Amino acid sequence: MHLGTEIFEAAFKTSDTHLPGTRPDLAADTQLMAEQFAPLLKSFPEAEPPKGLFDAIEAELDGLEAEPTQSLRADEGEWVQRSDKVWKKVLATDEVSGRSTYLLRCLPGASIKPHLHERAEHIFVVEGELWMNGKQFLAGDAQISPPLSEHAEITMPNGCLVLVSV
Repeated sequence: MHLGTEIFEAAFKTSDTHLPGTRPDLAADTQLMAEQFAPLLKSFPEAEPPKGLFDAIEAELDGLEAEPTQSLRADEGEWVQRSDKVWKKVLATDEVSGRSTYLLRCLPGASIKPHLHERAEHIFVVEGELWMNGKQFLAGDAQISPPLSEHAEITMPNGCLVLVSV
């Protein structure tokens, strides 16, 4: 078998499992494309990669400094009560920028007092519902507020889980 064909077929075999759940219609397109390209790939002459190529690539990659990563499992970290019905779990803090990413777990009827953010704030509603500045946000909704933006009281009539980066 040709190396190009092997790589192409392997890519298309795994691509179906990586399709977003919102686009299942792409699975048929992916299969059709694989079938259309197969004859083209078989027309290339057989070729073996030069001896030692993969070892050289691995050696090059081993020499690169890995970026430090932080991982936090669902059962790790501490939920800290911020008010009567609001808990906060810090996921990460960037010491250089001061930016913090955290989860807010809010029980039904929770509220957050009006406040000002000095830096941009990104929110993503993971589950539930919240009301902010007269707008309703449901699971899957997001908002980016610019630096120095003010929030009126934020209310969570039915509770929510929100990912915040500020």
